[in-house]
Amino acid sequence: MKVYTIFTGGTIGSRIDEKKGITTKHSSPYNLLNLYEDKYHSGIEFVTEEPYYILSENLSSMHIKKLVQSVLRGLEEKDIDGIVITHGTDTLPYTAALLAYLFGNARIPILLVSSDYPLSDERANGLCNFRYALEFIKGGYGSGVFVCYCNQGDYPVIHRGTRLLKHLPYSADVISVAGSWYGRFENNRYISNPGYRVREREKAMFQHAEEVKLKNVSDEIMRITPYVGMPYIKPSKHTKAVLHESFHSGTIAISEGLKTFMEEANRLNIPVYLTGLSETETEYETVGQYRTLGIRPLNESAPIAQYCKLWLAVSNGINPDEIMNCSVAEDWV
Repeated sequence: MKVYTIFTGGTIGSRIDEKKGITTKHSSPYNLLNLYEDKYHSGIEFVTEEPYYILSENLSSMHIKKLVQSVLRGLEEKDIDGIVITHGTDTLPYTAALLAYLFGNARIPILLVSSDYPLSDERANGLCNFRYALEFIKGGYGSGVFVCYCNQGDYPVIHRGTRLLKHLPYSADVISVAGSWYGRFENNRYISNPGYRVREREKAMFQHAEEVKLKNVSDEIMRITPYVGMPYIKPSKHTKAVLHESFHSGTIAISEGLKTFMEEANRLNIPVYLTGLSETETEYETVGQYRTLGIRPLNESAPIAQYCKLWLAVSNGINPDEIMNCSVAEDWV
Protein backbone atom coordinates (compact mmCIF):
# COMPACT_ATOMS: atom_id res chain seq x y z
CA MET A 1 0.00 0.00 0.00
CA LYS A 2 1.21 3.51 -0.86
CA VAL A 3 0.04 6.51 1.17
CA TYR A 4 0.71 10.18 0.57
CA THR A 5 1.24 11.76 3.99
CA ILE A 6 1.04 15.53 4.48
CA PHE A 7 2.37 17.01 7.73
CA THR A 8 0.96 20.39 8.82
CA GLY A 9 1.81 20.48 12.52
CA GLY A 10 -0.73 20.55 15.33
CA THR A 11 -0.48 18.71 18.62
CA ILE A 12 0.12 15.45 16.74
CA GLY A 13 3.39 16.97 15.50
CA SER A 14 4.34 18.87 18.65
CA ARG A 15 6.50 18.34 21.66
CA ILE A 16 6.50 19.75 25.18
CA ASP A 17 9.06 22.47 25.82
CA GLU A 18 9.75 23.32 29.46
CA LYS A 19 9.70 27.06 28.72
CA LYS A 20 7.24 27.40 25.82
CA GLY A 21 4.78 24.62 26.61
CA ILE A 22 3.39 22.62 23.67
CA THR A 23 5.19 23.80 20.54
CA THR A 24 5.82 22.76 16.95
CA LYS A 25 9.29 24.30 17.06
CA HIS A 26 12.11 21.79 16.68
CA SER A 27 9.58 18.97 16.34
CA SER A 28 9.99 16.14 13.88
CA PRO A 29 6.83 15.43 11.90
CA TYR A 30 8.27 12.06 10.98
CA ASN A 31 8.15 10.91 14.60
CA LEU A 32 4.61 9.68 13.90
CA LEU A 33 5.80 7.44 11.07
CA ASN A 34 8.65 6.10 13.20
CA LEU A 35 6.29 5.25 16.05
CA TYR A 36 3.87 3.56 13.67
CA GLU A 37 6.51 1.47 11.92
CA ASP A 38 8.17 0.48 15.20
CA LYS A 39 4.87 -0.80 16.59
CA TYR A 40 3.13 -2.28 13.54
CA HIS A 41 5.92 -3.07 11.02
CA SER A 42 3.45 -2.32 8.27
CA GLY A 43 5.63 -2.19 5.18
CA ILE A 44 3.49 0.69 3.89
CA GLU A 45 5.25 3.02 1.46
CA PHE A 46 4.88 6.60 2.67
CA VAL A 47 5.37 9.54 0.32
CA THR A 48 5.67 12.65 2.51
CA GLU A 49 5.29 16.41 2.19
CA GLU A 50 5.32 19.32 4.65
CA PRO A 51 3.69 22.46 3.11
CA TYR A 52 3.74 24.29 6.45
CA TYR A 53 4.09 23.43 10.13
CA ILE A 54 1.94 25.34 12.62
CA LEU A 55 -0.30 25.03 15.63
CA SER A 56 -3.72 24.91 14.00
CA GLU A 57 -5.14 27.92 15.84
CA ASN A 58 -2.89 29.95 13.50
CA LEU A 59 -4.57 28.55 10.37
CA SER A 60 -5.31 31.04 7.58
CA SER A 61 -6.53 31.00 4.00
CA MET A 62 -2.88 31.07 2.92
CA HIS A 63 -2.27 27.75 4.66
CA ILE A 64 -5.41 26.22 3.13
CA LYS A 65 -4.21 27.20 -0.34
CA LYS A 66 -0.86 25.50 0.29
CA LEU A 67 -2.59 22.40 1.60
CA VAL A 68 -4.86 22.22 -1.46
CA GLN A 69 -1.80 22.23 -3.68
CA SER A 70 -0.27 19.42 -1.61
CA VAL A 71 -3.42 17.34 -1.94
CA LEU A 72 -3.44 17.93 -5.68
CA ARG A 73 0.16 16.69 -5.88
CA GLY A 74 -0.83 13.64 -3.87
CA LEU A 75 -3.70 12.86 -6.21
CA GLU A 76 -1.32 13.07 -9.17
CA GLU A 77 1.05 10.49 -7.67
CA LYS A 78 0.97 7.08 -9.31
CA ASP A 79 -0.48 4.14 -7.41
CA ILE A 80 -1.49 6.19 -4.36
CA ASP A 81 -4.10 4.35 -2.28
CA GLY A 82 -4.96 7.25 -0.01
CA ILE A 83 -3.86 10.54 1.52
CA VAL A 84 -3.41 11.23 5.24
CA ILE A 85 -3.07 14.77 6.59
CA THR A 86 -1.88 15.46 10.13
CA HIS A 87 -3.65 18.47 11.64
CA GLY A 88 -4.33 20.23 14.93
CA THR A 89 -7.70 19.79 16.63
CA ASP A 90 -8.60 23.48 17.09
CA THR A 91 -9.41 24.23 13.46
CA LEU A 92 -9.84 20.65 12.26
CA PRO A 93 -13.55 21.11 11.32
CA TYR A 94 -12.67 24.08 9.09
CA THR A 95 -9.95 22.35 7.11
CA ALA A 96 -11.94 19.12 6.88
CA ALA A 97 -14.99 20.94 5.49
CA LEU A 98 -13.04 23.07 3.02
CA LEU A 99 -11.16 20.06 1.67
CA ALA A 100 -14.38 18.06 1.47
CA TYR A 101 -16.06 20.71 -0.67
CA LEU A 102 -13.02 20.76 -2.95
CA PHE A 103 -12.21 17.03 -3.05
CA GLY A 104 -15.51 15.38 -2.19
CA ASN A 105 -15.42 13.45 -5.46
CA ALA A 106 -11.83 12.26 -5.10
CA ARG A 107 -11.32 8.69 -6.28
CA ILE A 108 -9.38 7.76 -3.13
CA PRO A 109 -9.93 8.47 0.58
CA ILE A 110 -8.37 11.59 2.09
CA LEU A 111 -8.22 11.44 5.88
CA LEU A 112 -7.26 14.06 8.45
CA VAL A 113 -5.84 12.85 11.76
CA SER A 114 -5.09 14.73 14.97
CA SER A 115 -4.02 14.05 18.53
CA ASP A 116 -5.43 15.26 21.83
CA TYR A 117 -1.96 15.26 23.45
CA PRO A 118 1.62 15.30 22.10
CA LEU A 119 2.69 11.82 21.02
CA SER A 120 5.17 11.60 23.91
CA ASP A 121 2.22 11.69 26.33
CA GLU A 122 0.88 8.20 27.07
CA ARG A 123 -2.68 9.57 26.94
CA ALA A 124 -2.31 10.67 23.31
CA ASN A 125 -4.65 9.18 20.71
CA GLY A 126 -2.64 10.41 17.72
CA LEU A 127 -1.02 7.07 16.87
CA CYS A 128 -4.38 5.31 17.18
CA ASN A 129 -6.02 7.85 14.86
CA PHE A 130 -3.23 7.45 12.32
CA ARG A 131 -3.36 3.67 12.50
CA TYR A 132 -7.08 3.43 11.80
CA ALA A 133 -6.94 6.04 9.05
CA LEU A 134 -4.54 3.65 7.33
CA GLU A 135 -6.85 0.71 8.05
CA PHE A 136 -9.71 2.65 6.44
CA ILE A 137 -7.61 3.22 3.34
CA LYS A 138 -6.48 -0.40 3.27
CA GLY A 139 -10.05 -1.66 3.54
CA GLY A 140 -11.33 0.60 0.74
CA TYR A 141 -14.33 1.61 2.86
CA GLY A 142 -14.98 4.98 1.22
CA SER A 143 -13.69 7.83 -0.93
CA GLY A 144 -13.70 11.57 -0.45
CA VAL A 145 -12.65 13.47 2.68
CA PHE A 146 -12.90 12.06 6.20
CA VAL A 147 -11.57 12.54 9.72
CA CYS A 148 -10.43 9.56 11.78
CA TYR A 149 -10.54 10.20 15.51
CA CYS A 150 -10.87 8.18 18.70
CA ASN A 151 -12.43 10.03 21.62
CA GLN A 152 -11.05 8.98 24.98
CA GLY A 153 -12.70 5.73 26.10
CA ASP A 154 -14.39 5.19 22.73
CA TYR A 155 -13.76 3.39 19.45
CA PRO A 156 -11.91 4.99 16.49
CA VAL A 157 -14.59 6.73 14.44
CA ILE A 158 -14.62 7.84 10.81
CA HIS A 159 -16.40 11.17 10.25
CA ARG A 160 -17.36 12.89 7.00
CA GLY A 161 -15.31 16.05 6.61
CA THR A 162 -18.44 18.21 6.32
CA ARG A 163 -20.24 16.95 9.41
CA LEU A 164 -18.00 17.95 12.30
CA LEU A 165 -19.35 20.06 15.14
CA LYS A 166 -17.39 22.65 17.07
CA HIS A 167 -15.46 21.21 20.00
CA LEU A 168 -17.02 21.57 23.42
CA PRO A 169 -15.06 23.74 25.87
CA TYR A 170 -12.21 21.86 27.57
CA SER A 171 -12.74 18.83 25.34
CA ALA A 172 -10.84 17.46 22.36
CA ASP A 173 -13.66 15.05 21.44
CA VAL A 174 -14.69 15.02 17.78
CA ILE A 175 -18.43 14.69 17.12
CA SER A 176 -20.51 14.52 13.95
CA VAL A 177 -23.77 16.46 13.70
CA ALA A 178 -26.82 14.45 14.82
CA GLY A 179 -24.77 11.29 15.35
CA SER A 180 -24.09 11.02 11.64
CA TRP A 181 -20.58 9.55 11.78
CA TYR A 182 -19.65 7.45 8.76
CA GLY A 183 -18.31 4.30 10.40
CA ARG A 184 -16.05 3.04 13.16
CA PHE A 185 -13.65 0.29 14.12
CA GLU A 186 -14.71 -2.08 16.90
CA ASN A 187 -12.11 -4.64 17.92
CA ASN A 188 -10.28 -4.02 14.65
CA ARG A 189 -13.42 -4.63 12.58
CA TYR A 190 -14.91 -1.85 10.49
CA ILE A 191 -18.63 -1.20 10.98
CA SER A 192 -20.66 1.25 8.90
CA ASN A 193 -23.10 3.52 10.72
CA PRO A 194 -26.62 2.27 9.87
CA GLY A 195 -27.95 5.74 10.69
CA TYR A 196 -25.72 7.52 8.16
CA ARG A 197 -27.93 9.22 5.58
CA VAL A 198 -27.24 11.06 2.34
CA ARG A 199 -29.62 13.63 0.92
CA GLU A 200 -30.65 13.20 -2.71
CA ARG A 201 -29.75 16.76 -3.74
CA GLU A 202 -26.04 15.94 -3.83
CA LYS A 203 -23.89 17.98 -6.18
CA ALA A 204 -20.26 18.91 -6.73
CA MET A 205 -19.33 22.45 -5.77
CA PHE A 206 -16.22 22.68 -7.95
CA GLN A 207 -14.79 20.66 -10.82
CA HIS A 208 -11.21 21.94 -10.62
CA ALA A 209 -9.86 22.55 -7.11
CA GLU A 210 -6.71 24.22 -8.42
CA GLU A 211 -8.80 27.10 -9.79
CA VAL A 212 -10.70 27.79 -6.55
CA LYS A 213 -10.15 31.07 -4.72
CA LEU A 214 -10.24 31.54 -0.95
CA LYS A 215 -10.06 35.19 -0.01
CA ASN A 216 -10.52 37.26 3.12
CA VAL A 217 -14.30 37.70 3.41
CA SER A 218 -14.46 39.15 6.92
CA ASP A 219 -16.51 42.10 5.66
CA GLU A 220 -18.68 40.01 3.34
CA ILE A 221 -19.94 37.20 5.61
CA MET A 222 -21.51 37.87 8.99
CA ARG A 223 -21.50 34.97 11.42
CA ILE A 224 -23.77 35.33 14.45
CA THR A 225 -23.84 33.18 17.59
CA PRO A 226 -26.88 33.74 19.85
CA TYR A 227 -26.76 34.56 23.54
CA VAL A 228 -29.21 36.03 26.02
CA GLY A 229 -29.56 39.78 25.65
CA MET A 230 -27.51 39.97 22.46
CA PRO A 231 -27.65 43.14 20.30
CA TYR A 232 -27.62 43.06 16.52
CA ILE A 233 -25.24 45.04 14.33
CA LYS A 234 -26.80 45.99 11.01
CA PRO A 235 -25.38 44.36 7.90
CA SER A 236 -23.49 46.70 5.59
CA LYS A 237 -23.63 47.21 1.85
CA HIS A 238 -20.55 44.96 1.61
CA THR A 239 -22.29 42.01 3.31
CA LYS A 240 -22.99 39.16 0.87
CA ALA A 241 -24.54 36.65 3.30
CA VAL A 242 -25.27 36.03 6.97
CA LEU A 243 -24.88 32.72 8.83
CA HIS A 244 -26.86 32.78 12.07
CA GLU A 245 -26.43 29.92 14.53
CA SER A 246 -29.24 28.93 16.90
CA PHE A 247 -29.73 27.53 20.35
CA HIS A 248 -29.67 23.73 20.52
CA SER A 249 -33.39 23.40 19.71
CA GLY A 250 -33.04 25.35 16.46
CA THR A 251 -34.51 28.55 17.92
CA ILE A 252 -33.42 32.15 18.36
CA ALA A 253 -35.08 35.02 20.23
CA ILE A 254 -37.57 36.96 18.11
CA SER A 255 -36.45 40.32 19.43
CA GLU A 256 -36.95 43.80 18.10
CA GLY A 257 -33.27 43.82 17.29
CA LEU A 258 -33.68 40.74 15.08
CA LYS A 259 -36.68 42.27 13.33
CA THR A 260 -34.76 45.45 12.56
CA PHE A 261 -31.78 43.42 11.41
CA MET A 262 -33.92 41.36 9.04
CA GLU A 263 -35.64 44.45 7.65
CA GLU A 264 -32.24 45.81 6.66
CA ALA A 265 -31.03 42.47 5.31
CA ASN A 266 -34.15 42.08 3.20
CA ARG A 267 -33.83 45.65 1.93
CA LEU A 268 -30.25 44.95 0.81
CA ASN A 269 -31.17 41.49 -0.59
CA ILE A 270 -28.77 39.77 1.81
CA PRO A 271 -29.67 36.11 2.46
CA VAL A 272 -29.73 35.11 6.13
CA TYR A 273 -29.24 31.38 6.81
CA LEU A 274 -29.82 29.73 10.18
CA THR A 275 -28.32 26.44 11.36
CA GLY A 276 -29.68 24.14 14.04
CA LEU A 277 -33.18 23.18 12.90
CA SER A 278 -34.03 19.48 12.63
CA GLU A 279 -36.47 18.28 10.00
CA THR A 280 -37.24 15.21 12.12
CA GLU A 281 -38.39 17.08 15.24
CA THR A 282 -41.50 19.16 15.97
CA GLU A 283 -40.79 22.86 15.51
CA TYR A 284 -41.18 25.48 18.24
CA GLU A 285 -43.52 28.38 17.52
CA THR A 286 -40.60 30.77 17.22
CA VAL A 287 -39.43 28.88 14.13
CA GLY A 288 -42.51 29.97 12.22
CA GLN A 289 -41.88 33.54 13.34
CA TYR A 290 -38.32 33.71 12.07
CA ARG A 291 -39.33 32.06 8.81
CA THR A 292 -41.84 34.91 8.37
CA LEU A 293 -39.01 37.40 8.82
CA GLY A 294 -37.21 35.85 5.84
CA ILE A 295 -34.64 33.69 7.62
CA ARG A 296 -33.70 30.55 5.67
CA PRO A 297 -33.15 27.49 7.90
CA LEU A 298 -30.52 24.87 7.06
CA ASN A 299 -31.71 21.56 8.49
CA GLU A 300 -29.34 19.39 10.54
CA SER A 301 -26.11 20.83 9.25
CA ALA A 302 -22.77 21.53 10.91
CA PRO A 303 -22.42 25.32 11.39
CA ILE A 304 -18.70 25.36 10.66
CA ALA A 305 -19.18 23.44 7.43
CA GLN A 306 -21.94 25.82 6.32
CA TYR A 307 -19.68 28.78 7.08
CA CYS A 308 -16.95 27.20 4.96
CA LYS A 309 -19.44 26.62 2.15
CA LEU A 310 -20.42 30.30 2.26
CA TRP A 311 -16.75 31.28 2.41
CA LEU A 312 -16.04 29.34 -0.77
CA ALA A 313 -19.17 30.64 -2.50
CA VAL A 314 -18.44 34.30 -1.76
CA SER A 315 -14.75 33.90 -2.66
CA ASN A 316 -15.64 32.45 -6.05
CA GLY A 317 -18.61 34.57 -7.04
CA ILE A 318 -21.20 31.82 -6.55
CA ASN A 319 -24.73 32.82 -5.59
CA PRO A 320 -25.13 31.33 -2.07
CA ASP A 321 -28.74 30.33 -2.78
CA GLU A 322 -27.49 27.98 -5.51
CA ILE A 323 -25.60 25.79 -3.05
CA MET A 324 -26.82 26.48 0.51
CA ASN A 325 -30.03 24.51 -0.06
CA CYS A 326 -28.23 21.61 -1.74
CA SER A 327 -26.17 18.84 -0.24
CA VAL A 328 -22.51 19.20 -1.21
CA ALA A 329 -19.91 16.60 -0.19
CA GLU A 330 -22.62 14.92 1.92
CA ASP A 331 -22.78 17.89 4.28
CA TRP A 332 -26.45 17.46 5.22
CA VAL A 333 -27.74 14.56 7.27
